[in-house]
Amino acid sequence: MNPRQRALHAVTPRGRIGVELGPLNKPLIRREDGEILYADHRSTEDLRRKYAEHDTVVGAEASPIVEVDLVLENQSLPEALGPRAPVDYVVASHVLEHIADPVGWLAEIAGILRDGGVLFLVVPDKRFTFDFYRTPSTTGDLVAAHLTRATVGSPAQVFEHVARAAAVDVPAVWSGRGRTPEPMFDGQLASALTHARGVAEHGYYFDVHCTVYTPVSFLAVFRDLIALGLIPFEIAEIVPTPRNALEFYVTLRKREGLDPAARAAATPRLDAAHHELPEGPVRGAGRRLAAALRLGFRMLRTGSIRGPGAGRHG
Repeated sequence: MNPRQRALHAVTPRGRIGVELGPLNKPLIRREDGEILYADHRSTEDLRRKYAEHDTVVGAEASPIVEVDLVLENQSLPEALGPRAPVDYVVASHVLEHIADPVGWLAEIAGILRDGGVLFLVVPDKRFTFDFYRTPSTTGDLVAAHLTRATVGSPAQVFEHVARAAAVDVPAVWSGRGRTPEPMFDGQLASALTHARGVAEHGYYFDVHCTVYTPVSFLAVFRDLIALGLIPFEIAEIVPTPRNALEFYVTLRKREGLDPAARAAATPRLDAAHHELPEGPVRGAGRRLAAALRLGFRMLRTGSIRGPGAGRHG
């Protein structure tokens, strides 16, 4: 399924009301799918001016920017929604990584969702984006941002975002090549220090990926946040990054009445392969041998094959 199909599957919009954050000209949920409110930091006209030089957004071949219903520039999402809350679902594609305080943001989202409502996230996988060289974010990173009430990316986040940006060839990485992508531009280290210093001295907003994840690291961090009672969600589903893609999909369900430990225990698990760089495709007899070895290991690990001397009831 493509991202839109996955979103439709996760939120089932027909007969419900939802919010999509930052859809620009490519909303995952369309007006004809159900009652949907589009939210962005600027009005439609302001967005058209902001992206006037971006052909993929306002070019002749591009779809038009959607009409924004909720302008968040000077108000929070709960304030913008007003009496229309609570809603049944929220959709956010490539938004989470830009949020300085994800815990606070998720608490705000939970505040406008009905109990049992879902938040559908599309999250870039650092292995296949310009974040290739960055270290995955930790639970401590998100807790610290929340405790300090961060509103903009920290000097460290700004520095790492600029300094490590890499020109990643997604198909090459998936095929087992592309393991040493080149820097995105010349003079990255010096530029990173300049921007980090500016944020430290003046506290201005610089748009960066404040947090970075693989599917496995995301589960580890969010399992901790759920267990700590910091977010009233459970992870209902995670779809790891499909082959030759660069993003994974997460469905969070609001479950206020359920004990945090129980919600954390329900977190799905993924094989470590969804954290490591993928192996290249194996061809011919080699592919069949590799598949047989993987199957044998999986059966041994799960007990479908027993070791020497094991009895029928061993």
